[in-house]
Amino acid sequence: MIPVFFGSSRRRLFGVYHAARAGVGGRKSVLICYPWGHEYIPAHRSLTKLAENLAEAGFHVFRFDYFGTGDSGGECEEGSISGWLDDINAAEVELKDMSGAEDVSVIGLRFGAYLAARKAAQSPRSTKRLVLWDPVISGKEYVDSLFQTASNMPIGARPPPKRPAEIGGGHEICGFPLTEAMEAEMRRLDLLPHIREYPNDLLVIESTNLDSHDQFRVALHERKPMVDLEHIECRAAWREDWPNNAGVVPVQALQRIVEWMT
Repeated sequence: MIPVFFGSSRRRLFGVYHAARAGVGGRKSVLICYPWGHEYIPAHRSLTKLAENLAEAGFHVFRFDYFGTGDSGGECEEGSISGWLDDINAAEVELKDMSGAEDVSVIGLRFGAYLAARKAAQSPRSTKRLVLWDPVISGKEYVDSLFQTASNMPIGARPPPKRPAEIGGGHEICGFPLTEAMEAEMRRLDLLPHIREYPNDLLVIESTNLDSHDQFRVALHERKPMVDLEHIECRAAWREDWPNNAGVVPVQALQRIVEWMT
């Protein structure tokens, strides 16, 4: 496991490289895209374990923080979808440089799955395989769920506090700023229009059945080649589920992803 800073001086990014286990490593690599905001925190352990399992199976793996998140540079308020897509491309270049791998597959969880799908649609030739784990499909559904979670925190149920207009306005969602501009951009998200542009090798996993998944399932069945959305009964990696299941890793989902990748 090698932590690295990469990107430019104006857009400093942080990532962690997991080299393929000696003796089994080839020229295959995997880029992991995290969720956004408070969903990043409970998901971090599961995605770290996924990276370790993939490296053990012979993949070079790179997981990283988008600009304005985690250990990367920038402020949370500076985030944007176009900027984060640029970060994924920068992470792909870094992964290729560090590993020497030519084939890059992308795995995304929740909002990271939306970004991974957008990246794959923009550059289908450079994305070998794509895994969408509990993907954000409808932006409105996603933002509404953020507000619902923030309003039902264990420390006290109350609406998410508003933020001053001079620092971008919007609301604080579980300790993370969601500016007016970011909320408007996220509400416009829609995974369906580009579904035919995703790689042929596509795995979609759901651990939580959302309303938008019904439309997504229909679109997947209309896609050629067809892809089934697989339901795996396990704890949602991106939910805290405090205090009963805090820190629990959804082993079944990790095993399925590694099995499919290999």
